[in-house]
Amino acid sequence: MNEVKRRLVDRIIEPEYLEGVQQRSIDELREMRDECAEGENEVSFERRLCQARVDILSAELDQRTGKATGDLISRLPQILAEDPRSAGGSAPLPSRAPDLSIPRNTDIPRRRVEEIVGEQTLARLAQVPTDEIRKIIESLGDHEKNLSGKRRSVHEVLDALSTEIVRRYTSGESDPNDLLR
Repeated sequence: MNEVKRRLVDRIIEPEYLEGVQQRSIDELREMRDECAEGENEVSFERRLCQARVDILSAELDQRTGKATGDLISRLPQILAEDPRSAGGSAPLPSRAPDLSIPRNTDIPRRRVEEIVGEQTLARLAQVPTDEIRKIIESLGDHEKNLSGKRRSVHEVLDALSTEIVRRYTSGESDPNDLLR
């Protein structure tokens, strides 16, 4: 596959990405770190899209079983504001501050999630059979797990780059004052 056409995150998590990192210039390391931050933001955005759709589909199932009442559309702000993964406020703080900005390239993440459950399905959700909704939730969950693994790998690359940058600053190979100029 052409290097330019490969997804940024997939390039970053390849072992070759960090090859020769000790020989690269400090500017190259900073560029790589920025590229990793961009890739992490793209993966996180795609994960949030999956999570939001799982929340919507789960709310539809809750409504069907009587666990929730009211119109799904009018409840959307509440559904999307809640985080069922941290119920009770007992979830640990993230090890990194989340970047909740919208990535430059939103088309690819949106298309990938649309392949699992598109807006047309969401628009006719009341007519979608319960078993089909459960299968979609499972597919979204699998996709989110895959994305989480990629995100962890990007964090490992970011850590390696940061370690090399800090090593250069502490050893005197690079001057941190250059950042201020």
